[in-house]
Amino acid sequence: MPGKNIKAFLDANTIISGLLFHGNEATLLELGHVRAIKLVTNRYVMSKVKAVHNRKEFSLTPEEITGLTQYIHECLTVIENPPNEQVQKKMNLLEDKKDIPVALGALNPEIDYLVTGDKELLDTESLPSITTKKLLKKILPESQ
Repeated sequence: MPGKNIKAFLDANTIISGLLFHGNEATLLELGHVRAIKLVTNRYVMSKVKAVHNRKEFSLTPEEITGLTQYIHECLTVIENPPNEQVQKKMNLLEDKKDIPVALGALNPEIDYLVTGDKELLDTESLPSITTKKLLKKILPESQ
């Protein structure tokens, strides 16, 4: 399979969409689940995912949250956050300072793509960012 050797870092919006809605992001998580692609995120992103799961508008039960959390850990690998010193050094990388740990996670030399829907991350030339749809076209060209 073409995506087998690709290693992609997922932003919180990609993970949340994949867990809660049908579509490209859910397909990407499933590809990670069956190990057709290597998916990675960091603890910082997972804390953002957890915060969204606890929002009242989603009305998720504790059991549903546990199930979603278990599934995501079956789909991807959670790595450590970048060191605080590194985050501080890169504060000028983005306007939205909350996304610095995401950007640094994606700048790991082992990472091929940062999969996100965040406009600033997508528009930052120094980042290997891509939308889920574009990544799926690369790894599943025959189905798009």
